[in-house]
Amino acid sequence: MTFLIRLQSTAWLGLRRGALLLVGAAGLAACSQGHELDCLKSTGSITTQRRAVDRRTRTVEVYDNVDLIIVPDTATYAEVRAGEHLADGLTLTAPNASTLVIRNTNSCNWTRSYDAPFEVRLHIPHLTTLNQRSYGLLSTASHWTQDTLFVHLLGAGDVQLDVTSKYLWTDMYELGDMTITGTTNEFHPTVGGSGFLFAGGLVATGCYFQTTRSSLGDAHVQATKELGGTLAGKGTFYYTGSPGVLDIKGGGKVVKQ
Repeated sequence: MTFLIRLQSTAWLGLRRGALLLVGAAGLAACSQGHELDCLKSTGSITTQRRAVDRRTRTVEVYDNVDLIIVPDTATYAEVRAGEHLADGLTLTAPNASTLVIRNTNSCNWTRSYDAPFEVRLHIPHLTTLNQRSYGLLSTASHWTQDTLFVHLLGAGDVQLDVTSKYLWTDMYELGDMTITGTTNEFHPTVGGSGFLFAGGLVATGCYFQTTRSSLGDAHVQATKELGGTLAGKGTFYYTGSPGVLDIKGGGKVVKQ
């Protein structure tokens, strides 16, 4: 009987080792071409690389688990902060002269500590469009002045901006939340998906909004002269200020604060 138990135990250990080898092989096979050994890389010491960026850049798209920080500056360049063994996998590409695409091409990121940063600090004087497609955070390092700005939240990541603008358009269709402070002449927010809009700290002269039928999140805005739009979502619409023109359509819940 003792011999039989030992035999079964040895067989079980063999099966377990085989299963672990298969899992490891499957993990390596899942790595994208050219990154097959990423799973074996350690993060390494945190390092900062300076990267060149075309001064004609006006649109930025960010993907994956990258945190993007907009740094208002007269110069144009990027600082990439990550583990020394992984920093080269944080790519900044330009499909055209006016567009910058930021990705983390490292594989097996789930095997590493969440404390290890994948961060890009983009120093730039002017942008017109931000496309947040990552599940990181897109934010401003300090107060940022832009004449016209379009912000599209199309992923699970969040957006936190402190801006002054004449015209500000935002839309959000996924899980991420958007927080905006500052001032604007015209604010045009579209709320969709499950994310929440926190723009009560943005002083807008006029706010012209819409919530989609599929939206679940609440919206918070502030308007001093005009507030109008259509509520079709399930979230609650909160507003502050005493606009002289108030034109809210739809059957959604509205709360004046």
